[in-house]
Amino acid sequence: MTHTLQRRAFLAATAAALPVLTLSTTQARAFAPTDHSDFENNMDKAGDALKAMRSPMRDLDNDDARHEAAMLANTVTIALAQCVKFAHQAPIPVRSESKYDGDTDRFATDLRIKLTEAVSAANALSRQLLMGNTEEAQNLYASLRQARKEGHDEFEEED
Repeated sequence: MTHTLQRRAFLAATAAALPVLTLSTTQARAFAPTDHSDFENNMDKAGDALKAMRSPMRDLDNDDARHEAAMLANTVTIALAQCVKFAHQAPIPVRSESKYDGDTDRFATDLRIKLTEAVSAANALSRQLLMGNTEEAQNLYASLRQARKEGHDEFEEED
């Protein structure tokens, strides 16, 4: 294993161990907290990392891009896993009020189920990227983006 690959493996392990930091092969980013809830802050981190994945996902034949995308997928995994913990902080969107009729526990449970699906997809994406399975990685990336869209359609408050 080359020094570069060893360094990247170390960074991947560090990213999983330190959810406060977002690490990639090209830079380390610390996301500044906002005045939002813990749920919103972690959703912002996941969204930022997913958005940052667009570019490296277009160049998966490049080892650096593939590893950068894997580190960003790890960040998505960690941030969404934190969202599962804080799902009770998410408000019931107006469009879902009739469905939940004020039952915040049921809403939080449904949200956690959807978030857990996304955590699994992001984790699988990182694994496939690290293994070099670009076709499977592309499929998982598309499914993760679709899960994001569906989750926002059902669970995100309109601005």
